[in-house]
Amino acid sequence: MSKVVVLQHVAHEGPGRIPAVLRDFGIQTEVRHLYKGDEVPSDLDEIRALVVLGGSMGVADVGSEKFPFLAKEVDLLKRLVAADRAVLGICLGAQLLAHAAGAKVYPNVKMAPGGPGQPPKPVEPTEPLPEFGWAPVSFPFPGGTEPIVFGMTDGAPMFHWHYDTFDLPKLPPPAEAKPGGPPPPTGNALLSSTAKCRNQAFRFKNRLFGFQYHFEFTEKDIDQVLSTNRADVDKHMGDYGAAQIRDETKKYYVRYARLGERLLKNWVQFLRVYEETL
Repeated sequence: MSKVVVLQHVAHEGPGRIPAVLRDFGIQTEVRHLYKGDEVPSDLDEIRALVVLGGSMGVADVGSEKFPFLAKEVDLLKRLVAADRAVLGICLGAQLLAHAAGAKVYPNVKMAPGGPGQPPKPVEPTEPLPEFGWAPVSFPFPGGTEPIVFGMTDGAPMFHWHYDTFDLPKLPPPAEAKPGGPPPPTGNALLSSTAKCRNQAFRFKNRLFGFQYHFEFTEKDIDQVLSTNRADVDKHMGDYGAAQIRDETKKYYVRYARLGERLLKNWVQFLRVYEETL
């Protein structure tokens, strides 16, 4: 029987509430601990859906001897992208999915407003703009009408932990495209943004989803991430950054957990409907 396979990259970023939510739908989950030597799956017939979690490494580490599983993951994701098979990437997982789909992944930096009709441009010299801790996300139209984000509201508090961002993957232009004609379909939808990072979540094709922010964590998961990465917090948020994150966790967690479970349930229900129409 096919199952949802979850790929975990580091000990302190586990699947959180994902297995419990899927269990409520009668869906079997298998967590593979890649950092312990578990294998990246190769047989697509064994995978009903793939969930790729976060981690301290990045797309720049693909091919590194230190993280040999990353290259295998990207190869697997390329096959899943080509087949439009169900994938949910979270944080690093979203970056790996975007990379496998041909999009650029790069450090998130401070942006300056562009001129009339022009997109924002990086501030020179470039200034890193990581996101650590809590920040509200928005659901811009038309991405906010996507089934996976039904029930979400602008300003929903989500937990962020990343240095990098990504472009949205795009379908290759059709061979018969003519100059001056309508723009070719991109195959993507922007689902979420924050003030610091525009491309927070996306859908590509029909069943490929990437979320830069975490919506799956338990309170224990958040504390483990914070404790493990305390040096990053102190560097970018100052001596009181960790205390601020912990205070905000007490304030936001109940709502965050409810919204996160809503996202997961939306994902499962969307995939079930999609499978029934095939």
